[in-house]
Amino acid sequence: MTTPATRATRWAVCAAVTEEMLNDLVLFAVGGGVPLDPVETDVALPAMGDVRLSVALTITGGTFDLRADDGGRVRVVVTAAGEVEAKAVDYEGDSVPASPMLPSGPVPIPVRVEALVDPVVELRDDLTMQVGLAVEGGELIGVTVDADAPTPEGVDPTTWLPMTQMVNMLFVSMGAQLWASLGQHVGVVGTEVGADVGAVLSDLGVAVGRADVRVGSGLLTLGLPADTDVVGRATPVPVAGKRVALSLAESGVHRLAALLVPMALGPRPMPFEIQVDLGDQKVQGTLRQTRILSERVPDLRLSLRTDLRPRLVGGRLEVSLRAAWVELPSIFGGFGLTGVINDVSRRVGELASLAPLRLRFPAVIQVPIGTKQPDGTPDTIGIQVDDLRVTSDGLGVVAGLA
Repeated sequence: MTTPATRATRWAVCAAVTEEMLNDLVLFAVGGGVPLDPVETDVALPAMGDVRLSVALTITGGTFDLRADDGGRVRVVVTAAGEVEAKAVDYEGDSVPASPMLPSGPVPIPVRVEALVDPVVELRDDLTMQVGLAVEGGELIGVTVDADAPTPEGVDPTTWLPMTQMVNMLFVSMGAQLWASLGQHVGVVGTEVGADVGAVLSDLGVAVGRADVRVGSGLLTLGLPADTDVVGRATPVPVAGKRVALSLAESGVHRLAALLVPMALGPRPMPFEIQVDLGDQKVQGTLRQTRILSERVPDLRLSLRTDLRPRLVGGRLEVSLRAAWVELPSIFGGFGLTGVINDVSRRVGELASLAPLRLRFPAVIQVPIGTKQPDGTPDTIGIQVDDLRVTSDGLGVVAGLA
């Protein structure tokens, strides 16, 4: 169910995808075709009586047409290869040939379906995810047959055009009924995402439930709801062209750093704790030695504080160290010197800005897409970072296909 744009929901993760980018991604999602289970329905037609129509669709392509005036739904145009079979139903309920002009056996007929549907992105209790389009409850705009398509092998060319015209009339007469049966049969067309991905989103503060959906002219925005302990909020980042914008709430950035640092260090125990705080185009980090004593013992650990400035320069991601200093633990506050010492330490640390340390990373990241080449090497797709925005609420990144 699409959530109205007026609903006041705080998001832990937000993704804004342009129509152009969505249509490029459809090519990867469809691949060699997505078969749907066959659906069968009966309809009464003038001069023909009851006709039992069976349709088995294999989705071969599709496009999105995002419009702000479609009531928050997504307009999709799907092309499919349909195995269509039509038979008349006698008084005993048995199937008999309906008409010489209708396919009495499965015949591959090209089908074009246009409909308004709700995108579904849902994190379940078991941390699996459902991602797709809800056929059930959607609104059918039209089902047609491509009469200009070539005659399939094994079909008499003289009967092909009349047959497609007759099937097209069937779709016009009972397209809504067939759509309703298809919706009840398949529910949501899409994919199931494993709990490994859902667990990462949960760690980033995403709550169980469906994403909020906002449809604008040429833009689809998905907001994943935040748990109550999330700090900050993910907000949509302006995006255009063949790009996607992804944003995280502030605490999500902190949790992401806590996930990535151990991956970089390997299986060894992490010898320190990390905390990330965001500001206007800056990232402040705090490193402390891992606590080994009980919480009942005063915390005597020193903290290494850093001030980092991320930006995109010449197509590369650059992170510069603007300051680094050591802070005394709060236990020494009673001596009256903690604030003075920490202030002096910070001022000395800010001297790093005179000759800042800069780390540069490629702005193109190769992301696996789940398939492999003949030699077993995973197929990847290049993602290029085009924009980077940091605020006190969270982090936003705009990326496109490299």
